[in-house]
Amino acid sequence: MPDGRAIIVSDYLGGDSAATGGAGHAALDSFRALRAAGADVRVVAGFGSAPDIERSRFASLGGGDLRTQGARGALRTIYNRDAGDRMARELAHEDPATTLVILHQWTRYLSPAALGALSRFPTMIYMHDYFWPCPNGAYYDFQQARPCDRQPMGARCLAADCDRQGRGHKAGRVLRQAAREAVTRGSPERRLFLHLSQGALHTAAPLLPHERHVIVHNPLVLPEAAPPAAPPARYDVGYFGRIEPEKGVGQLFEAIARLDVSGLLVGEGSMTAHPPKGARIVRRAWQARATMADAMRSCRVVVLPSLWNETWGLIVPEAMAAGVPVLVSTRAGSAELVACFGGGATFDPGIKGDLAAKLAGLLARDPAPTRERAAMRVFLSPERHAARILDLAQRCFGIELCSATQRRDAA
Repeated sequence: MPDGRAIIVSDYLGGDSAATGGAGHAALDSFRALRAAGADVRVVAGFGSAPDIERSRFASLGGGDLRTQGARGALRTIYNRDAGDRMARELAHEDPATTLVILHQWTRYLSPAALGALSRFPTMIYMHDYFWPCPNGAYYDFQQARPCDRQPMGARCLAADCDRQGRGHKAGRVLRQAAREAVTRGSPERRLFLHLSQGALHTAAPLLPHERHVIVHNPLVLPEAAPPAAPPARYDVGYFGRIEPEKGVGQLFEAIARLDVSGLLVGEGSMTAHPPKGARIVRRAWQARATMADAMRSCRVVVLPSLWNETWGLIVPEAMAAGVPVLVSTRAGSAELVACFGGGATFDPGIKGDLAAKLAGLLARDPAPTRERAAMRVFLSPERHAARILDLAQRCFGIELCSATQRRDAA
């Protein structure tokens, strides 16, 4: 079997903003894990500068986030011909027989045009969200404030006013979805969908019934030693992320007010200026990832109250790594970590008052942090992540990303 290589493709990498979510960090963490395992990997990003590691392995298409470029930018997200042309030139000399593409984000610059340029390669598609099947990306009805139950691009979907920004925005996303479907009609044997949790797979697989699906957890480095004891907490409750309705921030506000506890919100969003009257809530702008652990450790409990079927929720394992108990919506994929390793509790956002009740219980008994830290460290380790990707590349596509020589050099 000839030696192969992987190319990680994403709109962007990293990103110290709540708006970027965890996808940019996941792509970069995956690169590091695969390189540490000895794999031949490079990265092509739609925009942004290369991180200060192995810079020769990073290439930027020189684009930008089209969402910040007004109406013209929004139109280009439907089909950005410039991104397609640049991607085709960047990959012109790659051999599809030995090159595997690992696709992360594509809706902010790359668009279906770049996906068309990738279509000649075997591809792993990271499902950080539901944009591959669903026009609005969340498989969530923002107007009715509930998870969606429609078949994407079916008659009920096309008629639904479900987008966060209304019918006009939905129309543009439907056009983008149609373009995506047109340029990616290739054989399912050339694709593999990577899901971050069992819950995410359960949501997405029925929407993509003829595709192949597996679970690949995002890597996270947890030190062997438990974190030192935290100083006395300044806040009862911490929330870190986009301050938006679908993230369950409204339910969290109600719980904080009802229990009369203090809260720290770190992030930006449409609900920033609308905490309940009299609630003891402090808000800060999003912080760099390197400093987030200290902010979490200033809270007694970190809450992820998602109303949408969130594919993962990176804040949960990061809080657990920092030694902070968590309370997680059962609709978030990272709730599975609590079920496996302890470290907090889960609640059902569909049950009125369940968030407040579970939060009160946690605060009353000062829960211990993760009870099986060593097991979770192995479960989320970069080594396990890399081994999973290498095995899937070989079994599903016949591509050996890591030769015996490379494995020996990595060791």
